Amino acid sequence: MLVFLFFILVVPVFVLLHEIGHGIGALLTSKADIHIYLGQFSEDNIENFKLGRFHLHIQWSNVGYAYWGESLEKHQKIIALASGPLMSLFLALLFGQLTSLDLQNELRQFFSLSAIYNFFQFIITIIPITYPRWMAADEKLSSDGLQIIHLLRK
Repeated sequence: MLVFLFFILVVPVFVLLHEIGHGIGALLTSKADIHIYLGQFSEDNIENFKLGRFHLHIQWSNVGYAYWGESLEKHQKIIALASGPLMSLFLALLFGQLTSLDLQNELRQFFSLSAIYNFFQFIITIIPITYPRWMAADEKLSSDGLQIIHLLRK
């Protein structure tokens, strides 16, 4: 039951935080407006609220996107692309450290599952691959790592 609730309630929050990581990278290196999507990257996913240059489009989902337009230079895009996986790695390490605290078993399990999920999200986004259809909402979506490699080769 814990795993089911985790994937329904918690995973979307971690996906959103991963995308916010991309946004922080773009925000720190540019003056672009950053659109963070939880759910489909489409006109149907309307902006729910805005925090400075962050525009959040939230539909409860296990997929997310960060969009910063075409204004970023190559090095800014690389930093923004790397910042999502780095956020996931940070969360994995944070939750991994929290498991070492003297906590109730359920809370320790939650932290452990959070650490494992975020580490998996880090690995699957940093490895340069094209996601199969069952992993992504869009066909032929490239991982952050593959997008970075394409930028480095240009």
